[in-house]
Amino acid sequence: MSFAAPSIAVAWLIPPMYAILSDFYLRYTAVTAAGIGTAMLLSKIVDAITDPPVGYFSDSTTTRWGGRKPWLAAGAILAAVTFIFFFNPPADAGNLYFATGITFYYIAYTFIQIPTKSWLGELTPDYAERSKVWSMYTIGLLLGGVLIMALPILLSSSFLPIFDSAEFDGDMVSFIGWVGAVAILLLVSVSLLGSPKGVRNVGGAPNYKEFFSILKSNGPFQVFLLGYSASAIGFGVFYSVIIVALTSYYGFAEKIPVFMLVVISAQVLTIPLLERLARRYPKHTVHGVSWILHVLIAPLIFFFEPNTSNFIPFVLVASLLSIMQGAHMLFPASIITDIVDYDTLKTGMSRSGNYMAVFTFVEKAVHAVGFAIGFYILAAFEYDAKSTVHSSGESWGLMLAIVVVPSIFFAISAYFWLRFPIDARRHGIIRKRIESRSSRPSARPPATV
Repeated sequence: MSFAAPSIAVAWLIPPMYAILSDFYLRYTAVTAAGIGTAMLLSKIVDAITDPPVGYFSDSTTTRWGGRKPWLAAGAILAAVTFIFFFNPPADAGNLYFATGITFYYIAYTFIQIPTKSWLGELTPDYAERSKVWSMYTIGLLLGGVLIMALPILLSSSFLPIFDSAEFDGDMVSFIGWVGAVAILLLVSVSLLGSPKGVRNVGGAPNYKEFFSILKSNGPFQVFLLGYSASAIGFGVFYSVIIVALTSYYGFAEKIPVFMLVVISAQVLTIPLLERLARRYPKHTVHGVSWILHVLIAPLIFFFEPNTSNFIPFVLVASLLSIMQGAHMLFPASIITDIVDYDTLKTGMSRSGNYMAVFTFVEKAVHAVGFAIGFYILAAFEYDAKSTVHSSGESWGLMLAIVVVPSIFFAISAYFWLRFPIDARRHGIIRKRIESRSSRPSARPPATV
């Protein structure tokens, strides 16, 4: 629980939060849809510079508190500053302001998530227990999302009427940003003080010159990246436009907090079920099947008309999709720790931070590509987010971004997840050989499992 505590505030750094921010900037500032898409892509140039060093130096850092905690502390401070800047834009903020905010947003996420995901594999070597620990972290992320959505409802209610409505306008977004800044500092402190530093795999130090060599030398990692990248692009496209659709197309602007509260709560309640399924079936299999079910459910969105009054049926469909998306949040971090063990067995090196840096870079890059695709689709069909009346072309462009394009990528992702080679039995063999070799330092690691 101590390890998972920061996740409640890390929810400020992941979808749907920056989807809400993108919609907010699009409706309340001078930022354009094409500008948001371009900013998402250009921010990756800066982000690409930061990910490898953080992963490498996180692996190489040795302190009395461990190698991960100092980086997590630095990330919390950077995130707090970023929240204050990014959640408080002036009315005339343009594309450059948004690009600056989203760039530091990603860098703060790098400083927090690379050490955290590396730390996970050092807390426990067990295949199933890693999923259990990360399920608590995932539940924390979702509870953070619940908090973000509950605050506007509570603070605009008759019991505590601080704001006029629950809509994410300038005052509400500013307040949410300040809450996030305080929460990230407090909750990271809990983790730093209360969690063990963990035990790293026995092995040599990583070589910075060979940082990206893992992309060509580790077969399971290649399959992982193909499966994850496809799902993350689809995820990014979906979340880039879903908030825009809810506010300007379906007419649910004031119901956004209620909508998100319900769909996130549905995910919270089913994460333990997914974790239990992963004890019985391989994690990657559960993940792949989840995306297949998502592809089958998503076309139900076509049946809802613009400015619909069918809010409850829409929420039910969205909740089913949210439940299927839970696997995307739960399993990748755990699966990649298993891949790191495979790498240690093959190479004799301890490169967890290296792998997490590449993973985090790919994670943010492909999500950003997905976001950019979503907003470029809106721009291509000239979708007007400030209007509540839309042409058939605008409507088709929106449906393309919400249903068609994400479903294509989710289907591709399912194919690769179902082909992933490391299950519980094979991981058990990997751990036994690592532990056997650690007691015989002169033994050479086998090349294959």
